[in-house]
Amino acid sequence: MIAQIPWPLSVPVRKEPLLWVAAGLMSFLAFFLLTFPYRALQGRILSEMTQVSGWNVRAADWSVGFPLAVEWHDMLFSKTDSVAIPVESMRVGVGLLAQMLGQQKIETVVQFPGSAQAGNGRLSATITASQSDFTGTNELKGHAQLVDLALIIKPYVIKGVLQADIAQRWQGTGPGNAAFKGEGTWKAEIKDLGLDRIPIGSAMLPSLTFTKVTLSLICHDTVCDVAEGRGEGPDGTLTAQGKLTLHAPFQQTNLDLALTVQAGPGWAQKAVGLPIPPLPPGIPLTVKLVGPVANPRLSM
Repeated sequence: MIAQIPWPLSVPVRKEPLLWVAAGLMSFLAFFLLTFPYRALQGRILSEMTQVSGWNVRAADWSVGFPLAVEWHDMLFSKTDSVAIPVESMRVGVGLLAQMLGQQKIETVVQFPGSAQAGNGRLSATITASQSDFTGTNELKGHAQLVDLALIIKPYVIKGVLQADIAQRWQGTGPGNAAFKGEGTWKAEIKDLGLDRIPIGSAMLPSLTFTKVTLSLICHDTVCDVAEGRGEGPDGTLTAQGKLTLHAPFQQTNLDLALTVQAGPGWAQKAVGLPIPPLPPGIPLTVKLVGPVANPRLSM
């Protein structure tokens, strides 16, 4: 039996084939979304995140997002028993139009717990690739909206609220290859920052408090120059100059920074035991921070 769908009389006969094509595409898209293997996809994404980051990633629950996305709820990123980052929800979506054009567009939104206002405590990022295999030109745009650093940088950050913007372009050489050929800008502002005692080589930096910290990096290929780096608070002011040389994994990124400290009223008491001479309030002192991020050296 063959039945024909009656179109409205107002539809011209010459447009009927176009309507059939549109209806066919809509049906294909609907069946594609309904039969897509979301469970396998979400499992693979979590596995890839664990493999790439070195962190154990677990999620209490997951669901399907519209039109082509996966959402996880009550997540936990853990490395040891003492270091764990809770995540309220995370969404990873794929741009359908970009996929149809042979490109790749991935949108990610991470929501951290404890945010009273909508939109705060959120990280968002969009990766756009000119090729589906991430070769060619790729672009990353990211934004951090009032994120509590005490949740994600443990155990050395006691408090602090981050606002940041990232814009980075790079030339991809395919999945699994770490190549830093591109340019970008990284800007961050942290308010009410409190740092616990931080080991630097054989020394130990004292706990410090800053009312405001600003950092701006300009990156070209593997080198990121510090365009602006300044912190100010009751313990004094801190300015940074120099560069970072990127390596994979990030822990092997090399620092070559000159830090100038101008002591405030609270510095003298906290700096007891540091391998530097006593620093009277108002007198600047410059030290060098050199070596990999995982184990930098502090020198005069």
